[in-house]
Amino acid sequence: MKNEPRHAAKGGGDISPALDKLSHLPDLPGVYLFKDEQQSILYIGKSKSIRNRVRSYFHSSAKHNLRIMLMVSRIHDFSLIVTDTEAEALILEEQLIKKHHPRYNVALKDGKTYPYCKLTVGEMYPRLLLVREKIDADSEYYGPYTSVKDARQVLKAVMTYFPLRTSKMQLDGQKKYRPCLNFQMKRCLAPCRGDISAADYGKIVRQVRLFLKGRDRELLQELEMRMQQSSKKLEFEKSAQYRDQIQAVSRIFERQMVLDVKGKDQDVFNLFRESDATGVQVLFIRNGRLLGTDFFYFEDSSEASADNILGQVLHRIYMPEGSIVPREILLPFEYSDRKLLEDALNQKSKHRVYVVCPQKGRKKELVTMAYSNAKVNLSEQRIRSEKNTNILRHVKFEIKLKRLPELVEAFDISHLSGTMTVASMVCWKYNQPANKDYRKYKIKSLDGPDDYASMKEVLNRRYSRTLAEGKKLPDLILIDGGKGQINIAEKVLAQLGILDKVDLIGLAKGRSARKMGRNRGQNLDYEYVVKPKQKNEIRLRRNSDVLYFLQNIRDESHRFAIEFQRKLKRKSTLHSKIDEIPGIGPKRRKLLLKHFGSLTALRQASIEEILQVPGVPEKLAEEIFGFLQN
Repeated sequence: MKNEPRHAAKGGGDISPALDKLSHLPDLPGVYLFKDEQQSILYIGKSKSIRNRVRSYFHSSAKHNLRIMLMVSRIHDFSLIVTDTEAEALILEEQLIKKHHPRYNVALKDGKTYPYCKLTVGEMYPRLLLVREKIDADSEYYGPYTSVKDARQVLKAVMTYFPLRTSKMQLDGQKKYRPCLNFQMKRCLAPCRGDISAADYGKIVRQVRLFLKGRDRELLQELEMRMQQSSKKLEFEKSAQYRDQIQAVSRIFERQMVLDVKGKDQDVFNLFRESDATGVQVLFIRNGRLLGTDFFYFEDSSEASADNILGQVLHRIYMPEGSIVPREILLPFEYSDRKLLEDALNQKSKHRVYVVCPQKGRKKELVTMAYSNAKVNLSEQRIRSEKNTNILRHVKFEIKLKRLPELVEAFDISHLSGTMTVASMVCWKYNQPANKDYRKYKIKSLDGPDDYASMKEVLNRRYSRTLAEGKKLPDLILIDGGKGQINIAEKVLAQLGILDKVDLIGLAKGRSARKMGRNRGQNLDYEYVVKPKQKNEIRLRRNSDVLYFLQNIRDESHRFAIEFQRKLKRKSTLHSKIDEIPGIGPKRRKLLLKHFGSLTALRQASIEEILQVPGVPEKLAEEIFGFLQN
């Protein structure tokens, strides 16, 4: 008997657009996007044959798991993107999933990108920077580092023991500039002063390359040789510097775990599943040394296959533009798209990439090590998630919320003596800060201090846009303030029609009875919660989980607002001084600040030094000098 499509005709005899398209699908590689009746994307997938893959979802004989069955029942339409190769489809699928976050794709909650150390070898005098994405073909990138802290430690070590320049000036070996403080601290050779040739500076760059690549033997041998040469020339101060470098580099490399004596570049994967959760562990090995590890956590993943989950992690790490790929990737089992992944990575990378599933030997031991780490980390993550869920339940119970506060948005107003009023909005998801969702606002409707009117404006702007864009509303809105701020917020949310769709509270500080002079009670201030249409405040117990939860969010919103305000203040100070000079516009102001680094350095500069800035004629240099001196 011929298999019939799983979808029957819609009510009234109409056939859904999805069923209507099944008869003329192309037998080509590409990406398909399943959509519901509101045209929201449900699922994004790729295939070497769109026709075979898409049709397989709608056959009644297909044995789908519960998650896919629910997804198929909601499909109303789909769109296609045909590609030349399956490898292109793989890359495109990852980009679309990252952009749209479809509900039925098993995907990670975070959109992390790894930090790298960027060595600008395309410049005459290279610098070392910390970056997130690889975008410059004329630079070398080292990493990935699994945290910014690790990357900054590497950067700090390089800047301490290898005197690379840190300035952003474009040096061509001709123009000379006054050196910065790093030269006085002997942490820079000051190529800006013109005292060191590009060839001599290149020797330092070569040492930095060896350090970043983990080639400790070559680096230590070169430093030993230079120490002996300087000693023979009776340059004892330089010899002592090389000695300190050798000792420091030796200590750094001793702390790194050696996993492969052959010095290979490898990424090792394995996963561990327990109940409805899955953890994927990655070991980043560079030149045989363990550079770092990362762990990916999937909640409610019992319906997803191990192959699907592993594929999501592989796509997340290697498919984004600029990802650095090692020569060898070790997997725990034969991944279904292994050959496809290998072809795609070979197109992206400048070297040959091997994706293998080792069965014995040292490589198998590395995969087993990743499994042990995945097991430990999954256990810790589950305990942490359970603890966070308990805290959220406790918060809901203590302050009598209607919803579990999984998504919290908190607001704070800040101003400087009535001027430069700003507002901040921080976002908390599952008891963790969601930094990418933070927002900052300049208050536009006021000139003087008015916290109530400022709160009204920012709430209107925030949730009018949220509703217009059809985005998800928070479970809880937290206001830094008491009854007055809550009354304003209540009116705004009621006007927008969302007061019944969210919980709204304010967190305020109360003064002790002793400080208020009423009696001789304990000298203890306290914090309390206020709610709309509720007369009595909810006083929170000191040292309680609920208080810490709300305080952390409130304090973060306060910090974010103050940080934004200080940034505006610095910008305003620079603007008011330099932009008052006739003939100085935004471009020249930027060139002056880029050249001198600060307004203080510009004030101290002579006319001759100001003339070295591109696009500044002699007459304007004299006017700048005279204005800043007077």
